[in-house]
Amino acid sequence: MSFLHLLFKHRFAKACAVGLLLGAGGVMATPFAGAVSAPQTVVRYFVYAHGLHVMTINSAYRLSGNQYSVAAQSKTGGLLQFFMKTNINLRAQGHFYDSGMPEPESYESAGWSRGKNRHLSIAYKQDMPDVQTMEPVETDREQILPDERKGAVDNVAILMALLHKVQEGQGCGNGEVKVFDGVRLSTLQVQTEGVQPLPDGASKDWGEDGLRCNFVAQQIKGFKLSSADRKARKPQQGRVWFENIPQIGMVATRIEVDSPKMGHIMVELEGKPQQQP
Repeated sequence: MSFLHLLFKHRFAKACAVGLLLGAGGVMATPFAGAVSAPQTVVRYFVYAHGLHVMTINSAYRLSGNQYSVAAQSKTGGLLQFFMKTNINLRAQGHFYDSGMPEPESYESAGWSRGKNRHLSIAYKQDMPDVQTMEPVETDREQILPDERKGAVDNVAILMALLHKVQEGQGCGNGEVKVFDGVRLSTLQVQTEGVQPLPDGASKDWGEDGLRCNFVAQQIKGFKLSSADRKARKPQQGRVWFENIPQIGMVATRIEVDSPKMGHIMVELEGKPQQQP
């Protein structure tokens, strides 16, 4: 049981659903109906830690040339669901600047995690993320000043901007962006690695090769005041592969993260995505 508790003690659900660029949520109806005039893509991912299936993520998103909306659900999966419960709902929407960088409008997550019901909502005004709801409030962390979080975006916005660039044939883009999740401030660097074979053991349902993007995420503020854990300050390196699925387009099919705390984490597309009006 110690390993299972370790996974969720450190917000494993959020690390997978958000930190791994997938998002999470349970509002599986049309996300922000009418907000984005694009087909809805429905995908399912399995999350593995140390080879064990620990989480399932269902997501529906709409992505057009200049805006996005996402709704999703992440919950414990495999044998882990018999020992502890996590069920997180998330939805987000926003636009893109002409440069392709995301301009979030809103982000909201709610559900059961780490033994409590939790609710977080963030609104964005003039490049400033404003936490409007946080239940329960986390008071045992470093304060993040407005100037420090200005220009930061949420994790879902990063995913949609990355997918947008890939679908537009611009590769993964190269550069660094600030990410704010309500309590932590991080930097994320993304780099195009190029088209290459998928790792051994990866699903070959879609093809043999994929566009690989490398990324490095590192928390820089919002550490727990009582914690001297150096692992939280270490960078997390990861890789994501996108493949062109017939009738669907470019989709993230595999993600790997080397976490200083949780070791190797792998997220893999489960089944063919579905597209709806």
